[in-house]
Amino acid sequence: MNSITESIKIVQYHEDLAQPVADMWNESRESWGGDASVRTAEQVKQQEANSEDLFLYLALDGEKVVGYCGISEYKEDTNALYIRLINVHPDYHGKKIGKQLVLKAVEKTVELGFPRIDLYTWPGNVKAVPLYKKYGFFWEDRDETTHLMNFIPLVMQNDFIKPYFKHLDWYQDNVRAIEVKPDGIKVNGFTYFEYVWENDTHFLRVQIEKSGRGIRLIETNDILIEASLKEHTQIEGRESAINFAVKNKSVEPVNAKIAGNKNDRIHVSGEQTVTIQHDYTFELPVDIKEGEEPNEWVTHPRVEISTNLNGLSSLFAIGIYPKKAIKVKTIYQPSRYNTNKEQYVYLELENHLKKHAEVMIELPENHDVQWEQAVHKTTINEKGMVKIPFTIKKYGFLQSECTIKVQCDAEQYEWKETLAFSLSSFGIKAGGYDKEYLYLQNGYYKVLVRKRDNIITIGNYERTGQRTAIVPPKFGKPYIGELSKKRVSHYEWNHNDAAATMKLYYEVQKPYAMKLALCFELFSEGLLNYWLELENLGDSQVNDLFIYQPIQHHILQTYIPMKNEVIYFSDPRMTNFGELNSKDVTGNWIFSDDQKDPHGITWDESVKLGFEGWYFYLEEELGRIHPSEKQQSKPIQFSLGAIKNVQEFQVFANELTTNHSLTKELELRPESFNPVMKNGKTLVLKRIQNRYFHGKLTIQEPERVQEISVQQEDNQDFKIDFLSNSSGFVPIEYGLESESQKVQGSMLLLNEDQTEINMTKVEEDHHISFIIENGDLTFKAAASYFPALYSLSYKGQEWLDTFYPEPKPKAWWNPWAGGMRSYLNGVSLFSYLKEDSESRFVKKVDHAQNEWHGMVMETTLKEHEKWKGLNIKQYFLTLPGVPILAHFTELVHPYQSIKEYSFTEIWSKKSTLEDTVFHLNTKSGSSQIRAGFDEQVFQITNPFTLNDGEQTQCLQVFFNNHHLDSECVFSDQFALT
Repeated sequence: MNSITESIKIVQYHEDLAQPVADMWNESRESWGGDASVRTAEQVKQQEANSEDLFLYLALDGEKVVGYCGISEYKEDTNALYIRLINVHPDYHGKKIGKQLVLKAVEKTVELGFPRIDLYTWPGNVKAVPLYKKYGFFWEDRDETTHLMNFIPLVMQNDFIKPYFKHLDWYQDNVRAIEVKPDGIKVNGFTYFEYVWENDTHFLRVQIEKSGRGIRLIETNDILIEASLKEHTQIEGRESAINFAVKNKSVEPVNAKIAGNKNDRIHVSGEQTVTIQHDYTFELPVDIKEGEEPNEWVTHPRVEISTNLNGLSSLFAIGIYPKKAIKVKTIYQPSRYNTNKEQYVYLELENHLKKHAEVMIELPENHDVQWEQAVHKTTINEKGMVKIPFTIKKYGFLQSECTIKVQCDAEQYEWKETLAFSLSSFGIKAGGYDKEYLYLQNGYYKVLVRKRDNIITIGNYERTGQRTAIVPPKFGKPYIGELSKKRVSHYEWNHNDAAATMKLYYEVQKPYAMKLALCFELFSEGLLNYWLELENLGDSQVNDLFIYQPIQHHILQTYIPMKNEVIYFSDPRMTNFGELNSKDVTGNWIFSDDQKDPHGITWDESVKLGFEGWYFYLEEELGRIHPSEKQQSKPIQFSLGAIKNVQEFQVFANELTTNHSLTKELELRPESFNPVMKNGKTLVLKRIQNRYFHGKLTIQEPERVQEISVQQEDNQDFKIDFLSNSSGFVPIEYGLESESQKVQGSMLLLNEDQTEINMTKVEEDHHISFIIENGDLTFKAAASYFPALYSLSYKGQEWLDTFYPEPKPKAWWNPWAGGMRSYLNGVSLFSYLKEDSESRFVKKVDHAQNEWHGMVMETTLKEHEKWKGLNIKQYFLTLPGVPILAHFTELVHPYQSIKEYSFTEIWSKKSTLEDTVFHLNTKSGSSQIRAGFDEQVFQITNPFTLNDGEQTQCLQVFFNNHHLDSECVFSDQFALT
């Protein structure tokens, strides 16, 4: 191997290098597709502390980190290491730093005794493939990813081969042909990877059979040894054999001892001891036991032969794909909420015998269904399908062991096949399993646990389209994710009146010997409780046990409480939790308002939240566990449509104060959320994503446009001093633009000026009117007429319809006062007329310290039998220089709770009723409705707009509660909203 150059040193990571590592990632953006996320030292420390890496090697040029190579145990297969992540600083490309890191990874794999090391790269990164191949990696032929496997450690650990590397350098003498395409010699379904080393004196050729991850051929100057099978696909129950051949190319005899091995799935019988002068070939019988079909991309069951040649041992292994004579797949897809008990299930049949076959399916009696017939027969060549009619006797989960019999020429096969599927219905609680999943269901809500990796999906749909998935937990620290490779040892299903429960048990050995249970409690409304139960099976105490629970969740259309605000993530490009800083999170929940089913997740406040790439994680410290002691984690709660909106979910998550400001992940807004400006305003550009940004901000008012350069290395606030020459309402359109994106938005500022608000009392028409004049805006009220505004005008145009100065009959009301007012349900207009009301001028300061001027109308009910003592204060307020009217009502009763609805009425009328036009905006479009003609009743939107037919003015009404039930009634005599 080449020695490391003097300027570059390879060292192991420690926390003092966190900042240089962060700098390396930030300076390597272009190498990773222009990734704009910003790494901090704190994030690096957290990520590496939670990493499962066995080793993390860094390349240093002085104090600068210029290379990164993380090595962990491979999760997707057994007995392999994995280069989790490798990177070279772009300024150091071509300086053989990647070579040094990869060689170090291969050396460490050999040292630790693992037979191989794998890595992934993205499909478009083909320029790195020749580099990896030179280091001994083979590119696996897969469509969905670029996966590479390195068997140099397996070769160098082989006793028979080891002596040859005293004369051959595995890196320098590698003469394998390097091509930028997937590797492999394909023969009868097998794929062979081939190494070739050669120099002036020595030659070595080794073939690896891909699916078994074992050596199947060794050739040197002196000998050729080869193991082979006729076909990769093998039928359970059919006789098979492995061929073993030795060709002695030297003049010296070879003393050989050859024996078949037995493992859980494959038994190879026979052994021989022989002296080989020239060529020697023999076959050993192979017995394939029943079992599951292996996943295509993991180590397959292996046919193994142990050899000892001239005192040097070697294991030859070939993977096979064991299959039953006929593959049976159950297809049951009834229409959702289908209550018809007459159903069909289909069995898809795939013939692995490659010849015409007769198939018989025998169905046993079952307490859940009544089969129309117990025996079904069919004949197939390659593929076929059997339609099985049945009637549902009992909803739940069908679990039935049917018998499959196959006749093909003189061959006969028979086995039991599990027929399993969900018979969902309202209120039905059940559990079960099929070939791929373990199930828990309550009504139409389900928990599915995939057997091969224990990934958990949850929701109101089947296996696809779920927003949330629970990844197997890890334990430590340091963390080890053994559960992703474990199979459940046993399981329990149960239910009570409210919920269905499931417990899945596992025996884990790393980092401690523990009995682990994944526990689920599922309610029919779509609420799921999830927790872990652990028992210490070791003889010694476990100290400082931590649980690391990853959860995948699509972040689009998601609310997260951050920096004491609620951030709504609506940008389709925002898919990565790793772009957020978990320290900014100020609540114990996440909620998504998905169109299918809103999903919410909440956890105990003592549990730590973190973000990592595509998922977030919850970290809990269980602490000390004595031998045989049991402990339980705090439950995580999932709402799978049970709670429909974010406000209610905050309450469910024990956040009793739900008045957090709702913002987007990127927006321009007034500082402190205060839209009122006096002598200018500080605007704040908020970017919650921790991303690099260089671009410009455009701010457009009705009469001018500003462009401001924006350069941000992180998500710190960007502040702008803003002045406007506009008065009253200042509408703003803004755009944030870089080379790769453009985000647009709008807001409305209220420009308060020095206008003096005149507040006067005038006696007219036998009433004392309280009059507020704010520039062009005027509103009036007279308590002795009725506790309501009777006039609201702008630039002399009236907007309210009343009978001031005397209530009179109108339509079906007698009397009728009109105007604008708020009142309590159950208190009629007659009741108000019996009471005394009074008006007074007031000033009110809001939470943003803006001072509002106006009046309050106060009524205390003394004559009303039910609500005697109720005090009602109606406020009508405005801001200097802004044509705005704010209205709210305070209701106080000294000894009675108030649980009735309150109503606000606005009786509208322009110069004539026919000139009063209502503008309605909905998601499907907009429409106009005119008063003064036929009767019309319709729901109104927030905000809504009234104007006259010529649209010379408009009155926009906005109410603060988005969930108010509001409507408008138009007739030929009135317009009421």
